[in-house]
Amino acid sequence: MRILGSAVEEFSSPQNGTAVSEKFLRDRPDIIKRILRARSRASRYFWEEEQGSSEVLAKYLKVDYRVAEESYKLSRSAFTAEGVLSDQEMREFLKADAQILGLPKPVDASKVFDFSLQRSINQELRSR
Repeated sequence: MRILGSAVEEFSSPQNGTAVSEKFLRDRPDIIKRILRARSRASRYFWEEEQGSSEVLAKYLKVDYRVAEESYKLSRSAFTAEGVLSDQEMREFLKADAQILGLPKPVDASKVFDFSLQRSINQELRSR
Protein backbone atom coordinates (compact mmCIF):
# COMPACT_ATOMS: atom_id res chain seq x y z
CA MET A 1 0.00 0.00 0.00
CA ARG A 2 1.23 3.48 -0.86
CA ILE A 3 -0.10 6.45 1.09
CA LEU A 4 -0.61 9.44 -1.17
CA GLY A 5 -1.82 11.94 1.35
CA SER A 6 -2.70 12.39 4.97
CA ALA A 7 -5.27 14.63 6.63
CA VAL A 8 -2.94 14.75 9.63
CA GLU A 9 -0.34 16.58 7.55
CA GLU A 10 -2.84 18.88 5.84
CA PHE A 11 -5.19 20.02 8.60
CA SER A 12 -4.62 21.25 12.11
CA SER A 13 -7.07 19.73 14.55
CA PRO A 14 -6.45 19.63 18.28
CA GLN A 15 -7.74 16.28 19.45
CA ASN A 16 -7.40 16.56 23.19
CA GLY A 17 -6.52 18.90 25.93
CA THR A 18 -7.31 19.82 29.47
CA ALA A 19 -10.35 21.95 30.10
CA VAL A 20 -11.19 23.24 33.56
CA SER A 21 -13.32 25.97 35.02
CA GLU A 22 -11.63 29.15 36.11
CA LYS A 23 -12.81 28.43 39.66
CA PHE A 24 -11.17 25.00 39.70
CA LEU A 25 -7.97 26.42 38.27
CA ARG A 26 -7.97 29.14 40.92
CA ASP A 27 -8.88 26.76 43.80
CA ARG A 28 -6.78 23.69 42.85
CA PRO A 29 -3.86 24.70 40.64
CA ASP A 30 -1.79 21.88 42.18
CA ILE A 31 -3.98 19.23 40.54
CA ILE A 32 -3.90 20.95 37.16
CA LYS A 33 -0.12 21.31 37.35
CA ARG A 34 0.29 17.59 38.09
CA ILE A 35 -1.93 16.68 35.15
CA LEU A 36 -0.08 19.01 32.78
CA ARG A 37 3.31 17.82 34.02
CA ALA A 38 2.32 14.18 33.37
CA ARG A 39 1.01 15.07 29.91
CA SER A 40 4.27 16.89 29.13
CA ARG A 41 6.35 13.90 30.12
CA ALA A 42 4.14 11.59 28.06
CA SER A 43 4.36 13.90 25.03
CA ARG A 44 8.13 14.13 25.34
CA TYR A 45 8.37 10.33 25.53
CA PHE A 46 6.08 9.96 22.50
CA TRP A 47 8.18 12.38 20.45
CA GLU A 48 11.60 11.06 21.51
CA GLU A 49 11.04 7.31 21.85
CA GLU A 50 9.72 5.82 18.61
CA GLN A 51 10.37 2.21 19.58
CA GLY A 52 8.91 2.50 23.08
CA SER A 53 5.89 4.45 21.83
CA SER A 54 5.31 1.88 19.09
CA GLU A 55 5.48 -0.92 21.67
CA VAL A 56 2.87 0.84 23.82
CA LEU A 57 0.66 1.35 20.76
CA ALA A 58 0.98 -2.31 19.76
CA LYS A 59 -0.06 -3.44 23.21
CA TYR A 60 -2.86 -0.89 23.60
CA LEU A 61 -4.29 -1.43 20.11
CA LYS A 62 -3.61 -5.18 20.17
CA VAL A 63 -1.84 -5.08 16.82
CA ASP A 64 1.47 -6.33 15.44
CA TYR A 65 4.47 -4.16 16.31
CA ARG A 66 5.10 -3.25 12.65
CA VAL A 67 1.52 -1.99 12.27
CA ALA A 68 1.90 0.06 15.46
CA GLU A 69 5.22 1.45 14.26
CA GLU A 70 3.69 2.61 10.96
CA SER A 71 0.73 4.08 12.84
CA TYR A 72 3.15 5.95 15.07
CA LYS A 73 5.04 7.34 12.07
CA LEU A 74 1.84 8.43 10.33
CA SER A 75 0.29 10.05 13.38
CA ARG A 76 3.32 11.62 15.07
CA SER A 77 2.90 14.98 13.36
CA ALA A 78 -0.65 15.24 14.71
CA PHE A 79 0.70 15.63 18.25
CA THR A 80 2.44 18.67 19.65
CA ALA A 81 5.78 18.06 21.28
CA GLU A 82 5.12 20.73 23.90
CA GLY A 83 1.34 20.51 24.36
CA VAL A 84 0.94 24.03 22.97
CA LEU A 85 -0.61 25.08 19.67
CA SER A 86 1.01 27.72 17.51
CA ASP A 87 -0.89 30.96 16.87
CA GLN A 88 -1.50 29.80 13.30
CA GLU A 89 -2.91 26.43 14.47
CA MET A 90 -5.25 28.20 16.90
CA ARG A 91 -6.48 30.58 14.18
CA GLU A 92 -7.07 27.73 11.71
CA PHE A 93 -8.91 25.65 14.28
CA LEU A 94 -11.17 28.53 15.36
CA LYS A 95 -11.81 29.56 11.76
CA ALA A 96 -12.94 26.02 10.90
CA ASP A 97 -15.16 25.91 13.99
CA ALA A 98 -16.74 29.26 13.07
CA GLN A 99 -17.52 27.95 9.59
CA ILE A 100 -19.06 24.75 10.96
CA LEU A 101 -21.15 26.66 13.50
CA GLY A 102 -22.15 29.38 11.02
CA LEU A 103 -20.56 32.17 13.04
CA PRO A 104 -19.79 35.43 11.25
CA LYS A 105 -16.20 35.36 12.50
CA PRO A 106 -13.98 33.12 14.64
CA VAL A 107 -13.89 33.54 18.40
CA ASP A 108 -10.78 35.27 19.70
CA ALA A 109 -8.14 32.66 20.62
CA SER A 110 -7.58 34.22 24.05
CA LYS A 111 -11.18 33.34 24.97
CA VAL A 112 -10.60 29.66 24.21
CA PHE A 113 -6.94 28.86 24.75
CA ASP A 114 -4.59 29.66 27.62
CA PHE A 115 -1.27 27.86 27.44
CA SER A 116 0.50 29.98 30.06
CA LEU A 117 0.52 27.25 32.71
CA GLN A 118 1.62 24.64 30.18
CA ARG A 119 4.45 26.88 29.00
CA SER A 120 5.56 27.40 32.59
CA ILE A 121 5.58 23.65 33.24
CA ASN A 122 7.47 22.99 30.00
CA GLN A 123 10.11 25.50 31.10
CA GLU A 124 10.33 23.87 34.53
CA LEU A 125 10.81 20.41 32.97
CA ARG A 126 13.48 21.71 30.56
CA SER A 127 15.49 23.18 33.42
CA ARG A 128 15.70 19.83 35.24
